[in-house]
Amino acid sequence: MSNPVDQEQSQAEPKRRKSLPIWVIALVAALVLAGVGFGAYQVFFADDTAAPGECASVSGTDDAAKLTIVDCAEKSATFKVALKKDKAETSCPEGAYRELRDEKNLICLMPNFVAGTCYESDEANQAFKVGSCESPEAIKITKVINGTTDPSGCPNSNGLGYPEPKTVFCIETPGVS
Repeated sequence: MSNPVDQEQSQAEPKRRKSLPIWVIALVAALVLAGVGFGAYQVFFADDTAAPGECASVSGTDDAAKLTIVDCAEKSATFKVALKKDKAETSCPEGAYRELRDEKNLICLMPNFVAGTCYESDEANQAFKVGSCESPEAIKITKVINGTTDPSGCPNSNGLGYPEPKTVFCIETPGVS
């Protein structure tokens, strides 16, 4: 049987809450600060523009052109990012690159041509879009040769070369007799 005095003392004394150890508080504070720092970096310093090798679609023209990264297998993936340079650079390498500028970068785009596919001009976006091989304006990509700018590997040496990355697109015009 318990002592009534002990019961009164235990009821009168409130239970003390244990405080968190200082190391737990420090760890939580460090994680919060790291999260805030990472968020600030992403907003102010991260370069979220396209990276070389990524595929893209472009909408709009001239200074209003907008680059959107898309999966390379999508029909809308008419361009591939060839190079990304500092905005201070004057131009892309010699070749038929489409140049876009943003606040930080000069982005050099090349066609995302696929061998065996026909394309038609998309004047509004200074690009080619997948089209019918029956069209008189169509071009057909017969072969893509990576690692060179020499079109001699194409039938009749009919190729379009890009120096960076070194790529040749072998072209024929199926709609022209």
